[in-house]
Amino acid sequence: MKHTEQTICPYCEGNGYVQLLLGGSETCYGCSGKGTEQKK
Repeated sequence: MKHTEQTICPYCEGNGYVQLLLGGSETCYGCSGKGTEQKK
């Protein structure tokens, strides 16, 4: 089992979603809404 290091997603800053320019929000494309980014 490999150890993966999780860090806060730089796109959504750990929120799991991003604010759209025209209003509203969308699931973050960088972390798929998890709020963390996996580094291998």
